[in-house]
Formats: sequence, structure tokens, C-alpha cells
Amino acid sequence: MAWSNETYLIGERVRVEGEKDPGVVTRIDLERGIIYVMFKRLREETYPYPASLEDQTLIPLVNKKQ
Repeated sequence: MAWSNETYLIGERVRVEGEKDPGVVTRIDLERGIIYVMFKRLREETYPYPASLEDQTLIPLVNKKQ
């Protein structure tokens, strides 16, 4: 699988507004515009993509590679 600019977040940790602990991005559904974040105890939440990154509901804990 070739990684692209849209998928560099998969497997990376993100800080989520309103959550105590960071989560991990498990997948990004580009067709539906959804990003999936897994938290402790296998709780998975969905957020709108890319709106949640733009309004900083999700804050990546990694810098995008150039």
C-alpha cells in the first residue's frame, strides 16, 4: 500500500478535544469523509474528515513528513 498525504495519520496518536487520553487513528474513509480513532478499552469513535483536523477537534501528536 502506498502512503499518501491523506493517510500519513494512520497508526499515529492524536489528542481529541474532550477526551482525557490520546487515541490512535485506525483508518480514514475518504469516500465517506470519516476518520476513525481508537481509544483505550477498544472504544472506537468516528469524526468528520478533514473538518475535525481543520477545526482542531483532533490534534495530531506527530509532524507531517515532507
